[in-house]
Amino acid sequence: MKKWLKLIGFIYVFIFSIELIKQSSLFLAPNIKDFLMQSLTPIKALSVGWFVTSIVQSSGAVGTVAVTFAGNNLINLQTAIFILIGALFGTTITAIIISIITIAKKRRDFRHGFEIGLCYSIYSACLVAIIFPLEYFLKLFSRTSFFLASFLEDKLLILKIPDFIGIITSPILEPLFTRNHKLILLIIAFALLIVTLKYIGKSVIDVLGGEEKARNFINRHFESKYKAYFTGVILTGVLFSSSITIGLLVPLAVSRIINLKKAVPFILGANLGTFTDIFLASVILGKTPALAVALSYFLFAVVGTLIFLPNTELLFRATKFISKRLIHISRKKALYFLMIFIIIPLLIILIS
Repeated sequence: MKKWLKLIGFIYVFIFSIELIKQSSLFLAPNIKDFLMQSLTPIKALSVGWFVTSIVQSSGAVGTVAVTFAGNNLINLQTAIFILIGALFGTTITAIIISIITIAKKRRDFRHGFEIGLCYSIYSACLVAIIFPLEYFLKLFSRTSFFLASFLEDKLLILKIPDFIGIITSPILEPLFTRNHKLILLIIAFALLIVTLKYIGKSVIDVLGGEEKARNFINRHFESKYKAYFTGVILTGVLFSSSITIGLLVPLAVSRIINLKKAVPFILGANLGTFTDIFLASVILGKTPALAVALSYFLFAVVGTLIFLPNTELLFRATKFISKRLIHISRKKALYFLMIFIIIPLLIILIS
């Protein structure tokens, strides 16, 4: 019962933080709208998504803020999509960090764990290289997602009952807005969202019976490529975090319970499953641009699935080549890789 109450509490805080971001950003809109519209070029928006996600280690948090800002007309749909493209790549840092801190007796065991995070980064980099020009030159995802959002908005009955969110959050929100500065509330809301997304997945794992059972569940469902893929989709969708589910693979790889070849389809599935928290945020907001941003993230993962799921061997070979031959990975080199991963987007933001 305590575990279930804890999970319900985290879900409430998740909903509350989104509503707080929504309300505080509406108050701040006249002051920050022009600044955001003028300063965020496509490359800079991508770099912001990449850098901030690398720091907070949650594409869900960054994606939720992008959804909220787009829903409140603080940024346009295309800018929000470029931020999400950056977040798509930035979220891969967590698995790399987990691989660095996971204890491995042999260098070869460490390499097996690191290759999980590296494969996720390579896949995301390839996907970004495909979807960025499609959006930049053709506006493919902004146009398609807005069309789908306009069509689906009337179909999703849950969007027609936004008062439920107001009923459960207004008793706390109203006193906050009468006594506090709106910018402070926006910062608090973002911090709450990060903490919630970090622990809500762990809370679900506790409800399911613990991390060991979750790992055993993953390991049992790697018999085929497509079974591993859908396991990644479902498990990540339930846990609200690809960082958690892919991070769980690292110790399994270090201990030789699974190998990289079997993990690749799961990674692709996890990338699709992580769409759920951003989608939930868009549903809570109940606005067409917000739903369009969430659907664009779903379309990214669909494109990745169509291209790479039939070609998982390509990702496997690329990861092995880079890890074993190109950089001859060690824990020290992995730390350098991690630093470069964070510095590159920061430099782009500062220079552009």
